[in-house]
Amino acid sequence: MRICAPGALWRAMGVGLLLALSLPLAAKETLSVAWSPWPPFSQIDERGELTGLDVALTRQILHKAGLTPQFRNLPWARALHLIEQQRLDLAMGALEIPQRRQFARFSAPYRRASFVLLSNAPIPGHVDRWQGIQRLTDLCGQTQLRLGKLRGTRPAPLTAACPALRFATEYNSDERLIELLLARRLDGVIMEWQYANYRLTQLGASQYIHCQLLLHRQPVSLMFARDAVSEPELARIDAAIATLPQPSQAFAPPLCRFDGSQTPDDDTLGQPAS
Repeated sequence: MRICAPGALWRAMGVGLLLALSLPLAAKETLSVAWSPWPPFSQIDERGELTGLDVALTRQILHKAGLTPQFRNLPWARALHLIEQQRLDLAMGALEIPQRRQFARFSAPYRRASFVLLSNAPIPGHVDRWQGIQRLTDLCGQTQLRLGKLRGTRPAPLTAACPALRFATEYNSDERLIELLLARRLDGVIMEWQYANYRLTQLGASQYIHCQLLLHRQPVSLMFARDAVSEPELARIDAAIATLPQPSQAFAPPLCRFDGSQTPDDDTLGQPAS
């Protein structure tokens, strides 16, 4: 058996290392994607299959970019933690904020989320807490309205400038908000419109609910762990998003009494929506 001299062995290893470094890194073709029950964006259908708007769009975007999603059922807070730890590749429907840019990268926006303030229809013969509110400034100055929102949500930009919205009581789930609204233990709830509409329709209660205020239409993106995709892959993902068709009217925001989605300096801010 021939034994290489130490110098020759090191030279051979050095050449091998240089060759390895010169080769392109293999693309990560399968990405782990977090999802949680959030109809109509992500849900299990009657056939036991994962479906929903975000699921369908993510599959389409990644397929066009030459990537494959592998979905994992994870609560949102857990998904954020795993992305920060680089142990999960992707979360859907994410808002790009400075804190998340420290550990994540974002695609171009692929849809918008509409946040609204919903109220119950008044009961004839009972006090209607909304009756005297003629302008958005009237609403913001209200101290008697019992409002609720999901814990940790900040539907900017109006919330910070509107005390009635800023001090809304926080609850742990949208399901609880809907329950309290229908029981008339809250006068209004701040929610993402598509989920609220889906759930209220399921309960047969949509006709009893009014939209008082369109707060904001937030652009949402695919959020990637910092090292999950390369720059060329992210460019392909953005290119795929650019080819998406315009969203269906079924996903448009509702017609609300007030429109607070404009900038605070907009003269139309205090006017009822037409």
